[in-house]
Amino acid sequence: MAYYPKSQIKTNLYTSGGEYSLTPSKYPSAQTSYVGYYYKLSNGKVYTSKNPTDGVHQRLYLIEYPINNILIENQGDPDSNLIELNLEQLTSQYNNISKTTLFKNRLLPFYNPTTPTQTDYELGVFTRYFCKKNNELRYIEIDQKTFNNLSAKSTNIAWDLYSPISTLWYITGDKTTVAKANKGLVNLIETQQKWYGFPQYFKDQYLKYYLAN
Repeated sequence: MAYYPKSQIKTNLYTSGGEYSLTPSKYPSAQTSYVGYYYKLSNGKVYTSKNPTDGVHQRLYLIEYPINNILIENQGDPDSNLIELNLEQLTSQYNNISKTTLFKNRLLPFYNPTTPTQTDYELGVFTRYFCKKNNELRYIEIDQKTFNNLSAKSTNIAWDLYSPISTLWYITGDKTTVAKANKGLVNLIETQQKWYGFPQYFKDQYLKYYLAN
């Protein structure tokens, strides 16, 4: 670090959090609040420790939360402590932080199959629901509510990580015909949706829930 006379250093400063982070401000979603002593140079740069001769020094960065003011301190420009941000930039920062917060609190789909009712057996068919993790060949049987939330891109579920689908499932009739029909529907999904390996999920149980007349 370059030498600075004492007159250009503010020492023994303390923050209880919410002001600075060890992570650069260009990564707002990764910034965590720093609590402790720090000192500040005349060029606006901030470092951990009470003064330049005390302990290990790490650069601190301003946490740039969206604010109503148009002026925000700029740690990266030694010639100026302030930069002017327009409304569009502030809105963009706010949206990015809001999305990060929402995504952390969302639900993930879990195994929760729908089972046929007596009415379904009278009809001979009911609907099963599934989803696939977008970046893996991972399939999960889900219920109708989860399917609807994923399809509607509800903010309380990870709709961007999973793709939902529904299929008819025959449960009465000629045993051989029922098994063949269900297998055909599953194979069709694999081909049309490119859900490779989807038939293996069923382990040849194409008569699941089947009830002979």
